[in-house]
Amino acid sequence: MGFNLSGIAINKNFEADFDYLQGKLGWNLEKHSEIDFETASSNWKDEEICDAYFSEQGTLLFISMDRCTESFSVENQNVLTFALSETSMAFNIIYTENCIEKRSIMQVEDHRMHDEGEKLAVESTSEDPSEIIWNQMGVVLGKPFWDIAPDAKATRYIFSNSKPQLKEEAKSIVSETAIPKDEKITYENDQLSIKTKKQTPNHIKAPISDKKWWEFWK
Repeated sequence: MGFNLSGIAINKNFEADFDYLQGKLGWNLEKHSEIDFETASSNWKDEEICDAYFSEQGTLLFISMDRCTESFSVENQNVLTFALSETSMAFNIIYTENCIEKRSIMQVEDHRMHDEGEKLAVESTSEDPSEIIWNQMGVVLGKPFWDIAPDAKATRYIFSNSKPQLKEEAKSIVSETAIPKDEKITYENDQLSIKTKKQTPNHIKAPISDKKWWEFWK
């Protein structure tokens, strides 16, 4: 199935200041349960779920593709907003430093639809957008994504400002213990070479369709 992941990475561990971080992001989350990193990094995150992992130097939040159509920023911090979908062969990258957007890329198939800002240091060795995401994520977190153990501690939250019926549906989803194997990341070194692609930011007009943005290019 390939990777279909989205979220934000921040270069500070906000585990002890998570309420502060929520305020800066404009979110209101309710803690649901303790999970492992393999579950947190599973494909296609539901819109009402936020899975959080804290490294020694960073914070990684997995959220839905729809929520990653905008740029996130935090004062005095570096923030990478990313969305990649191998199913759609589309991906999006937005990188900010101290609330200033430094780099943004949107690519679909082999067509780079949006490319602004100065190239990141990782782009000197990473031409493929998927590699830019993985490598820049490692820079922001202070450790490579691939070095995070599948059984590392993570936490599942639910967006509490959602409609009641959606919130109940989300709780039902997260209560399921069995996640199909093909919906989880395979932690193998050769995954580093896998190619992915991306999404549509707000300032790009998407095709008129009932499909969500990651389905436009199936």
